[in-house]
Amino acid sequence: MSKLNSLQAFRCIGLTGVVIGHMTFAEEKYAGLSLLPTAIKDFNQLFIDWFFVVSGFIMVMVSRGRFQVPREILKFAYARVARIYPPYWVYFFITLAVFLAMPSWVNSAHEGPNLWKSFFLVPDESLPLVMVAWSLIFEMWFYLVFTSLMFCSERYLPWILGGWAGLIIGINLVVDTSSMGPVLRLILHPYAVEFVLGSLIALFYFNPVSERVSNRLALGMLLFVPLVGVPVGYSFGLFRGEGLVRVFSLGCLFGLLTIGATLLERRGKLRIPSIMVAIGDSSYTTYLSHLLVLGVVGKLWVLLGPATPSVAGNIVLIVLMFTAVMVYGLVGFRLIEEPLMNGANRLGKRMFSRKPPQEVGAKMAAKPVE
Repeated sequence: MSKLNSLQAFRCIGLTGVVIGHMTFAEEKYAGLSLLPTAIKDFNQLFIDWFFVVSGFIMVMVSRGRFQVPREILKFAYARVARIYPPYWVYFFITLAVFLAMPSWVNSAHEGPNLWKSFFLVPDESLPLVMVAWSLIFEMWFYLVFTSLMFCSERYLPWILGGWAGLIIGINLVVDTSSMGPVLRLILHPYAVEFVLGSLIALFYFNPVSERVSNRLALGMLLFVPLVGVPVGYSFGLFRGEGLVRVFSLGCLFGLLTIGATLLERRGKLRIPSIMVAIGDSSYTTYLSHLLVLGVVGKLWVLLGPATPSVAGNIVLIVLMFTAVMVYGLVGFRLIEEPLMNGANRLGKRMFSRKPPQEVGAKMAAKPVE
């Protein structure tokens, strides 16, 4: 299945929102003035919800036709682990080096991280060493659950996913899961609803009934979210906190964006600029590295920048921070993430190209004795 460029465009937009949101904190810390609107901080977290919806869509897309085939399920699980951990470990060790040399430079506003839990992306009361990796902990949980679902018949997937979401919703309606331990909070967190919504949208996309959605309706869904849905939801406070109202509202809105854009792209009615695709491809590297890059640029600004804060100075700093983050992401993807992915793919091909022992044994038994 060829990739959908619209999903890469969503990653590009979501990543840009996360970076700009964190730039507001960096600007305040290093420049002495704040030009970026403080409201951006409210929107910063919303883009992570978007990633969860897109992730659910992609899991369905890459798993089609592989259900109830143990070898394919193992390959699927290997691909998920190989996709997340190797690039993450690169930035874990870079951050660890900074943390050991200058502890105050890493997550200084939070409790000290548990290093082994951070390394393996295990849920904990404190944030992981690489602060943004909290979302990867959720991703790994979603991948684990989805992989287990692949042992069931694929035709039952919509019902099983619906049951998963229903269970999460039901428990959160009667129990305050925020007071539970980190593992239970992870398992019962409403973020799973967004992942499920993304998966269900993908199932609809691959169903022939999706062709009944007209281009005009698909375009309407695409435009409704930024022009109506997000402003109205923000005005009524639907996006606050981490509860069911937030995740269901955002899951539905980002779901509309996803199905509208993917249908239009499939029909050749939507073209994505190559730069957005490139940034989307490098979004994982950029996401993992952007806080480090912002910190480096900010500290250099303190050392080499103007002594007196000014509007012009802040504009220069903002442009420098954003440019440095994006350029590093593109370069880091080519030099670090892409070689790691290629190496993992080669290893996976060698691992899974070997014939199962029972198959080899059967061939040997069939061979005549000379």
